[in-house]
Amino acid sequence: MSLVQRKIHALVLAFAMAIALGSFAVSGAIAQTTLLYEDRAADAKVGEVFEADGRFEIRWSATGGKFLVKVVDQNDIELISSAPQSREDDAGPMTGNMPFTGPGNFKIVVEASGPWHVRVVSVDG
Repeated sequence: MSLVQRKIHALVLAFAMAIALGSFAVSGAIAQTTLLYEDRAADAKVGEVFEADGRFEIRWSATGGKFLVKVVDQNDIELISSAPQSREDDAGPMTGNMPFTGPGNFKIVVEASGPWHVRVVSVDG
């Protein structure tokens, strides 16, 4: 392949990738996320209040023996909960995500025995 052919080939590939990425963005396939809340601990905890205007997702990872995460409103009324999880000592971390939709002010409540990490991100798209 000549140098000119390689340059033309590279330009065509770059153009095709730009069109593909633009199509994903327009179609909403690439969702934009914003961090609303994040916390880590090694046992049970009630988190601080965070505000969400629309769709959001609770993402977690836990390496202890048991784990459960809940979303509650400002009055501590449970709105949604993950399924209780447990793991053996040699098993990998427990992970998951749980979608929910605002608007409102919410808190994350975690019941756990062992280290965990929770992130709440808004999901646009």
